[in-house]
Amino acid sequence: MTQPSRGRVLIAKQLADVSDATLRFFRQIGVEAVGVPTRLVTEVRRSRPHVPPAQEGPAGPQPPPWDADGLRRVCDRVRAFGLEPYTATLPVSGNILLGRPGRDADLETVQACIRVAGAAGLSVLTYSFTALRASAGYYAVDGGGRGGAHLRAFDAGRVRHLPPVDGVGTHTREELWERLTRFLRAAVPAAAAAGVRLALHPNDPPVAAFRGVEQPVRSLADFERLLGVVESPANCLFMDTGVVTEMGEDAAAAIRAFGARDRIGFVHYRNVRVEVPNERYTEVFFDEGDGDMAACMAALYDAGYRGAVEPDHTPGIDGDTTDTWIGWAFAVGQIRALRDAAAGGHLR
Repeated sequence: MTQPSRGRVLIAKQLADVSDATLRFFRQIGVEAVGVPTRLVTEVRRSRPHVPPAQEGPAGPQPPPWDADGLRRVCDRVRAFGLEPYTATLPVSGNILLGRPGRDADLETVQACIRVAGAAGLSVLTYSFTALRASAGYYAVDGGGRGGAHLRAFDAGRVRHLPPVDGVGTHTREELWERLTRFLRAAVPAAAAAGVRLALHPNDPPVAAFRGVEQPVRSLADFERLLGVVESPANCLFMDTGVVTEMGEDAAAAIRAFGARDRIGFVHYRNVRVEVPNERYTEVFFDEGDGDMAACMAALYDAGYRGAVEPDHTPGIDGDTTDTWIGWAFAVGQIRALRDAAAGGHLR
């Protein structure tokens, strides 16, 4: 898994379905690699709420192991449209996150899914380790963006007063780290054996705690701690330029630091304007936030990153479809321009 000195950035997009219309559209606008659903979904799914629903409880039970033949059919269908099946989202159960009975059996299911993903030819599995997400702190800024674009913002003050959730209780940061360590020691060796990389997305929003549940991965120091639990090329970061900027950090510098060590498995590419690091920010177009997106792309190439970059959380544009296809097309075009400029050495 050692990377060469030159990067090879693929433009990616997570798909909710593999219908003809969806695959044609993303191929037409220049997407090259996709995140696939793990079962064959051929009807169009076009529902993407601008503000996600508030999470009222922890993750549910661990889904059954992925069906090998089913995932292979999904991947074959994607390839038939000239797209690379690159990644899928690995589910992590409430038992694993909260240290409940049944977590060992759930970890065995996780290992089984990893093996199926490797056999199907996927390169990366992304996952998060968020026992309770502070999504109730998001709110819409309708018409508040450039030209009246619809934005999404986060304010930790909207959720700071909320009590613990019945049936969940309180959980400390170190308790979450003990569980994450247990997960990594079970999952990373399975991934290495299957030829798959695991990429952990940081807690987003990166608040210290939500409703009595502390968040384990919300800083660059936490990134270092994660990578030190299991030293393996299969143990990687899901680098989100938006989250790193939300932390008050320099996303391009973080890419250089972790990319040079070949520890970035996947990239979410987005930008934010930050009022208070970790606690108050607004998601905006690539070219108007606090992050330097050109510098981020240059950093990926300088670090020799050979992987996928996906636009994330596009603002709402007037007249867009319910699945924000206009927004995605605009974002993909910007990524393609920055990628080509970086590949030609024009961003340095």
